[in-house]
Amino acid sequence: MRLPQLRSRLVPALRWFAPNAVAACAGALVAGLIDGRSAGALGALATAGFLALIAIPGIAVASAIVRGVIAGWQPRVLAAQLVDADGAAPRLAGWLAVVWLGAFALGAVMFQSVWALALYTAFRPLATSILEPAFAVAAVLGIVALSRPCARLFAHLAARLDAQWRRGGRRTLLRPRLLFAAAVLTALAALWALWRFAFAPRLGPLDTDPLYAPAAGLAATLAVHAAWPRLGRARAPIGLGCAAAAAAAIAAALIAVYTRPSLSLEIWGERPLVGLAIDGLFDLDAIHARIPLAAFRPVAQPAAAHPDILLITIDTVRADHTPPYGGRADMPALAALAARGAVFDRAFSPSNVTRRSVPSIIVGLSPGRVRGRVVGWALRIDPRHVVLAERLRAGGYDTAGFMCCEGFWGKAFHTGLERGLAHLEIEPRGAVLARRARDWLDERERRPGRAPLFLWMHILEPHNWAVGGELRSEDDRRVAYDRTLAASDQMVAEVLAAFAQRPADRAPIAIVTADHGESLGEHGHPYHSTDLYDAQIHVPLVIAGPAIQPRRVAETVSLTDLVPTVLELAGFVAPRDISLDGRSFADLATGRRPGDPDAGVAFAQMIKDRSSPGGLTAVIKGRWKLLDDNDNLELYDTRGDPGEHDNVIGQHAATVGELRRLLVAHSARAEVSPFP
Repeated sequence: MRLPQLRSRLVPALRWFAPNAVAACAGALVAGLIDGRSAGALGALATAGFLALIAIPGIAVASAIVRGVIAGWQPRVLAAQLVDADGAAPRLAGWLAVVWLGAFALGAVMFQSVWALALYTAFRPLATSILEPAFAVAAVLGIVALSRPCARLFAHLAARLDAQWRRGGRRTLLRPRLLFAAAVLTALAALWALWRFAFAPRLGPLDTDPLYAPAAGLAATLAVHAAWPRLGRARAPIGLGCAAAAAAAIAAALIAVYTRPSLSLEIWGERPLVGLAIDGLFDLDAIHARIPLAAFRPVAQPAAAHPDILLITIDTVRADHTPPYGGRADMPALAALAARGAVFDRAFSPSNVTRRSVPSIIVGLSPGRVRGRVVGWALRIDPRHVVLAERLRAGGYDTAGFMCCEGFWGKAFHTGLERGLAHLEIEPRGAVLARRARDWLDERERRPGRAPLFLWMHILEPHNWAVGGELRSEDDRRVAYDRTLAASDQMVAEVLAAFAQRPADRAPIAIVTADHGESLGEHGHPYHSTDLYDAQIHVPLVIAGPAIQPRRVAETVSLTDLVPTVLELAGFVAPRDISLDGRSFADLATGRRPGDPDAGVAFAQMIKDRSSPGGLTAVIKGRWKLLDDNDNLELYDTRGDPGEHDNVIGQHAATVGELRRLLVAHSARAEVSPFP
């Protein structure tokens, strides 16, 4: 093709596409600047730039498609075909009715099909993925087949009603503008009714702030398209100005990624819409890696030793089923560890589901202050949080993780829970995982000049104690559950055996605990994530090793306190700043402080998300435990009533008042940002 011919075709195409590109630049910039309005000048510009990188192509293509569809439908020609000479449009009314009722019918069919599939297939993915499209195709084909005869019927009815109306000399009601207005108002009324009576009661109040930016961006896009035909010679400077502004914003975003990683992480954490753009274009972990380890380095205690630290968290273990707490499960390794270490009688998980408890444990914050987004079954923590492994690695430790689950620790899921673990292996079978950890440790033991080690292993087996069928009797449930505890104990023994040949003064500090407990039918609830009674949050906590005094500790502690505690046991100063809620209890483990059975406070919280109804908080102090679900309060004397059967809320007003004040302060702190 010759150059003049190419130019004759290309120039008109570019002129046609120009408003799409300018509108896309304007929409993306307006949305980004509004979303980043509180982030300072560079932050707001970078926010707009991140969004522009992904939104400009998307908006431009969407605009082109919409304009192409409109041109293809030829609305003026179509209106002329559907509007009679007297200005009435009964056929248009008929087709609008078909579209409205067809949409309602399709929604109803899909709603009922989902319920039917849930009932008859128990939401099996393969069956659902095959049958759900079949329902949709059948519904669409039926609607299409009925559309023309229904449109003719509705048009006939509309014409007859309009004729009745016009007998008094009045204008037709079937004017196109009135019909479109009626259709829009009817659709809005239907959407409002669905929201008001179907969705809102189930979802509760929603934060509408994230909608402002996209709404403003859409408005800016539509405004450019509406104004473009009237701009005349101003089109070129306006278009170039929008392009230049978009380029400046994109440059600011790239500067933030490569020279201001903390700003990029802040934008991701504070602005979900732009966070999606950052995720789509950049490696968030690589951005985080640009922050030097020195930024996380803990302060060493003068002349302190830095022992190896072994942290084993076992999924779904309630304390009262383990030997150190009077349980009957066959767990000799844990029993032996307890005999030579500190057993914390009243240790509590910060939540009753892994998604909330594990991030809280390794960040050192209560669940309400851990920022992040739910991905699958896990919580993707805000990359500004500093996890325990990062702190220890910055302090000179070798770090390793042996984990059960890709969905929580796999690098592809970017949850952040794996950060700081220089060596990471993931294997769902606990016995295999323990052997791999043992082999790795044995090989490491042969290396000279080793740095101190922090190793974290998470064992899954007790979480799946009920796999294989429903266990109806209480004894069957307890036997099945205890069997998985015994299997987990063998995995603990396998890892501890790697250090068996070391002299006592070089043994690691071993910490064994659980992310949460498990209800076996108490209070009418099976499993976990349903309540905050002790069955689901009272967990074992055993610490043994050099400088740990064998003893039982009656003072209440929270697993949120583990980060500062481990840091202090590792020879560092336990930090006390806004990024941590936890307070070290290393002095209890080493015996420097005797512990007070009536002291110590622990909080537990249910956060509303995909599988948790939320709205429930617990505070434990000494023997007392207060539960608050925002409507009712329950108070239990957990020493005299360990099963929490007797609610004594009306008998101890002073205790209730004290615990409520603690809950109010805890809730207020949840509103404080954990980031400086």
